Amino acid sequence: MKKSTRNSRRPYRGRSASPVRSYAEYAKRLAAGAKSVVIDADPESWLDLGHVPSQVEVKVIGQTCAGIAGGSIAAAGRCFVQASNHARVTAYEHAHIEALDDSTVDARGKSHIVGTDNARIRAEDSAIVFAHSHRHAEANGQTLIAATDTTTVRIDGEAHVRVSPSVHTTGPGQPASIETHPISRLARHLNF
Repeated sequence: MKKSTRNSRRPYRGRSASPVRSYAEYAKRLAAGAKSVVIDADPESWLDLGHVPSQVEVKVIGQTCAGIAGGSIAAAGRCFVQASNHARVTAYEHAHIEALDDSTVDARGKSHIVGTDNARIRAEDSAIVFAHSHRHAEANGQTLIAATDTTTVRIDGEAHVRVSPSVHTTGPGQPASIETHPISRLARHLNF
């Protein structure tokens, strides 16, 4: 009778690839047909990922600084991502995201998001959001949102919202969770 070992009971999952550290490595993995790429690059390097193909899962981690101009990625750690042109980012942990040009961000954990130019942000957990210039934000959980210009904020849960007078607020959030402040105080409050 063959003795069963711990490893023999597990199905073969293939070898996981190590994180890429540069744009050249990222492009090489895409060209080789990778379905999943993890990027952990030096924070001194800027990676312009362009439009991420829809069939590829990309996760940016560590202190990587990257730009995405379409497609979707996940961002975690203390990375910085600039999203534009209908890009979609799911932010976790302490990720910092700058959302522009009709991009969409799902912010979780303690991520920090700056949204402008028609970007859409859905924030939950303890995310911090600064929204301005024709954007839409949805605040859930313990989220803190500061909003200016013609932003619309939907408040739900225990979110705390600080707004300038031109901001439109909606949703079932309690009126006590909304404070009106000038834009300079909003930015100082969030340490941006």
